[in-house]
Amino acid sequence: MSMELFVVGTSQSVAPTRVRERMHVDLDEVYAALGALLTERGVLEEAIPLATCGRLELYCVARDSERALKLLVRMLARRTGVPSDELRSHIYALRGPIAVRHLFRVASGLDSVVHGEAQILGQVREAAHHPLAMTSKGPILHRVFEMALATGKKVRTETDIGRGAASLASASLKMVEREMGSLGDVRALVIGAGETGALMARLLRKSGVGTLVVANRTEETAREVAAPLGGMGVGLDRLPELLAGADLVVGAVTAGEWLVTADMMRAQVRPSEARSVRFLDLAHPRNFDPALAEVPGVTLFDLDHVFERVEAARAARAAQVPRAEAIVREQAEAFALWMRSRRSVDVLKAVRRQVLDLARAEAERFGQGRSEEEKEQMRLLARSLARTLLHPPTLALREADPESPEGRFLLDAAPALFGVDPDDGAQPPESN
Repeated sequence: MSMELFVVGTSQSVAPTRVRERMHVDLDEVYAALGALLTERGVLEEAIPLATCGRLELYCVARDSERALKLLVRMLARRTGVPSDELRSHIYALRGPIAVRHLFRVASGLDSVVHGEAQILGQVREAAHHPLAMTSKGPILHRVFEMALATGKKVRTETDIGRGAASLASASLKMVEREMGSLGDVRALVIGAGETGALMARLLRKSGVGTLVVANRTEETAREVAAPLGGMGVGLDRLPELLAGADLVVGAVTAGEWLVTADMMRAQVRPSEARSVRFLDLAHPRNFDPALAEVPGVTLFDLDHVFERVEAARAARAAQVPRAEAIVREQAEAFALWMRSRRSVDVLKAVRRQVLDLARAEAERFGQGRSEEEKEQMRLLARSLARTLLHPPTLALREADPESPEGRFLLDAAPALFGVDPDDGAQPPESN
């Protein structure tokens, strides 16, 4: 049974924020679960998870992808606490060339809410080069992820799909500016100093925000982000007092609980005060209690609101999509060609290994009791006969196209005819 590449996962296209955050799992836990399927149970041959604020996907290679998919869905249900039946309505499973094309579209920003999103290519790179991926991926996933990165770069270089506001942070800020108008008098609080928080802080400063404060678990990191922007960096322990003076609060930190609740805000607002505070939740899972929307004077936006607002912006880059999709198709075809050649090479190596091993064994058997010179002559003769016999099947297997009926028949029949397993990973014998 040949190996097949597939992906199972969810994204903003099939699941709302409330479902995706229930499916949020620690990446180390995902690798631990995949590791059990890779080594202990032998269900998977290779695996790489891709986790962003908008998606969780598991890219895998297996000999029995149908069985592997069922076990992965069960694993996700167990790890996330989402029942399998509910989970299936919010995930997708893609196999073979469709899975490859999907990854290439993701890396190119074509599957993002904002077409041409700049951050996704870096997130795909981080997934491919994650330290734990070094042991969980093999030749197929290594190749497909490297080609995905090359595809994303090619799309950004050869099209204008990434021009303009091409990140969720920038799209979110534009949405806020439409709501608040000029930010010159706005007191902004950014919670989180990671990639998204730092980007949001830079965009706010560029937009001329009046006051900028960055709060983070590690105060030093908050200062490193805020200081070059003329802002103030503080620890999360000062969050309650900071909320009392903020006009705009941005959540961009990974946390297992609400950082700001409705009760916290009610405690900060006196009945005589008429405050208007915007909360923008860019975190996954969310940082802000949804009940905040019920507090007088509070307007709450989360990723779902951003997705809705930026849908119309797709039209601005729509003219670039056909060329980008054409690049994705070209690259996907190139990967398919590599897979076809790899399959032919695997079968060919296995056949050559088997025949040469048999020839060597027969030479040793008939050489027993003879002189070393006679033994060497028998080895040479056996190797020569084997290579002569291998020449016609070698040519046929090299030219076999797995996509054609004839090629598939030949590649499927060869292992049985020669008694070999092309997927056993053994190396071909050395020959002179």
